[in-house]
Amino acid sequence: MTMVSEPVDTSCVPGCGKECSGQGAAFCEILSDTGMVAGWSVGGCKMGKCEDSSAEGETEKPAPAKAETKKAEGNAAFQAKNFEEATRLYGEAIALAEAAGEPVPGVYFSNRAVCLASLNDWEGARSDAAQALSCKDLTPAATKKALFQKSRAESRLLLVEELEATLRLADSLGLRAEVERLLGSDLPTKTQVDARADARKEAQAQAEASPVPQPASQAKEAGTARYRDGDYRGAITHYRQAMDLAPADDAGLRAQLLGNIAAACLMLKKAAECATACEESLALDSSNSKVRARLASAQVARGDFAAARATVGEVNGEDSALTNALKQIGSTEATLAEADQALSKGEPAKALNMYANLESSVLFDYPPLTLKMAHCYLDLRQYPRVLNTTQQILRSNPTSIDALLLRTQALYRNHNATADSKQWVEPLEQGQRLLKEALSLDPDHSEAQALRKRLRSLCTKHAELKELMDSREFEQGQAVIDSMLELCQDHPVLMASLYAERAKACMRLKDWRGVIKDVGQATYRNHSLVQPYLYRAQALQALERHEDAVKELESLLSWHQVESVYHKLEEAKFLLRKHKRRNYYEVLGVPSVASQLEIKKAYRERAAEWHPDKKSHLDEASKKNAEEMFKCIGEAYEVLTDPTKKELYEKGYDLEGINEQIELKKRRTNGCCGGRPGGGCC
Repeated sequence: MTMVSEPVDTSCVPGCGKECSGQGAAFCEILSDTGMVAGWSVGGCKMGKCEDSSAEGETEKPAPAKAETKKAEGNAAFQAKNFEEATRLYGEAIALAEAAGEPVPGVYFSNRAVCLASLNDWEGARSDAAQALSCKDLTPAATKKALFQKSRAESRLLLVEELEATLRLADSLGLRAEVERLLGSDLPTKTQVDARADARKEAQAQAEASPVPQPASQAKEAGTARYRDGDYRGAITHYRQAMDLAPADDAGLRAQLLGNIAAACLMLKKAAECATACEESLALDSSNSKVRARLASAQVARGDFAAARATVGEVNGEDSALTNALKQIGSTEATLAEADQALSKGEPAKALNMYANLESSVLFDYPPLTLKMAHCYLDLRQYPRVLNTTQQILRSNPTSIDALLLRTQALYRNHNATADSKQWVEPLEQGQRLLKEALSLDPDHSEAQALRKRLRSLCTKHAELKELMDSREFEQGQAVIDSMLELCQDHPVLMASLYAERAKACMRLKDWRGVIKDVGQATYRNHSLVQPYLYRAQALQALERHEDAVKELESLLSWHQVESVYHKLEEAKFLLRKHKRRNYYEVLGVPSVASQLEIKKAYRERAAEWHPDKKSHLDEASKKNAEEMFKCIGEAYEVLTDPTKKELYEKGYDLEGINEQIELKKRRTNGCCGGRPGGGCC
């Protein structure tokens, strides 16, 4: 953000024009395009003094989206009183519209004219206002604004004849009275015209006494034209050409050119080059307050607030450029302190937003601000952005210990490999290398020392854990995992992978309740892990909680649809059916190794015992139970005396599954048409 030389009266609604004059009317004109600004609304005034301006809405043909975006950014810059930035943005909007082959909306030129007038560039303001008037899309309200800008600039430039011509144009449009009312004290009287004409003649005489060489003047004008169009690099090239062509003894011209170079550098966010040009300019002309304000902006951009205050010095309130510069320094310091406080209070999103605004507007060459933003990304768990940001910092400053530490923390917190993978130690080892480099720069850095020790201990214990698991020392492995968990309490994802590994050790020890407990800890911290859910399903099956195992696998398959999980689910359903089926050996009262004779004998005895004819004296419920038992005895006899069915039963199938398998086998043997001659389907 750059310093401006004049304050802006913001007492009126945008575009109302009722009680505005001078800079107040300029402020109204440029803000009318935004619709709603700081409590004002089109057609109303926060002061309650202005006439209705709802008729002043602009209806230009829509410009390209990119151009409209630039215009909106220009509006925001103007609201922040950053007129040089707003001028640049409006210039870019104009260039984008022209490049798209679309007519440039007149409001673009009108808005830039206001900015140039705020910077006392009356020639530029007059040119843009004239360009706005030449556009066919201006509404009567917008035309009135452009006429006001053009006439005011001509009044300031003592172009009396041109001013009268502009007022005649306003008269032909029925707007002269409105334009003259807006001009207010800027409308010159005859006495003022004569006095200004004399001053102009005197200035011309002085210029003729020490004329600027024509080539230098042309280069300077070319640079100014490029500056207005937003081509700041081109502007610097022409200004430097003018410097080469200007006389070595013309300190005033050279100081002015250096000031222009500084302004272009500031627009390009080259704070160091801007500061150098300002210092050279002030060495030639120390009285130029605008250049001092510009130097303060460059110093603020680099975060050197003390130097910026020293540059501004004591301000008596009469010099608007230095007054605004001092306000900007205080505002930037206050905003930065507020953002720091938000970060320290655990509000990284709020702090990041404030840091980003400062970086884009004023603190654009302040490396510590980039580090603060990286801290916010870390707290927001945006680890890839931390890595990207710290990489940029280290490219420009390889010795930044804070960047090395932040990068290590991002690598550590972004660690998501499972504990049984070979990649588990890679980010931890990379972090140790970065911390080693940081400690070579500052051996006493306590935070780097502590983090490096922790990462090294985790890598050592991981190697020990792998060796214990491979040698089937599962209980000792669990103890190592417990010590690793103590080291990474600040990393839930890493803890989840360690709890999953601990659950696997419990499985090896057949500690099924321990499996369920550790899986719960793992999935609580990282629900995206798959293996722990499979461990829990297996533990539930081992505890004969088959229905719970099926539900567990159904839930897993709903969001992790892979073939292996599907097969696990089908297996769990089979085990559930097996668990629920009748034990035919118990029904007949024989052991599972009973012979066919023993089975037949037991069947006759049990059938005789439970025959319904022998239970006719019982109540209805008992009769029904006897019938069910007699039927079950028959099923048991049928299955256990049929070799095929018995084989399937021994494999775990229930009666329904046995029948399904037999039917499937028949179909495979006979074909889908029941074994018709000739085969094939009917």
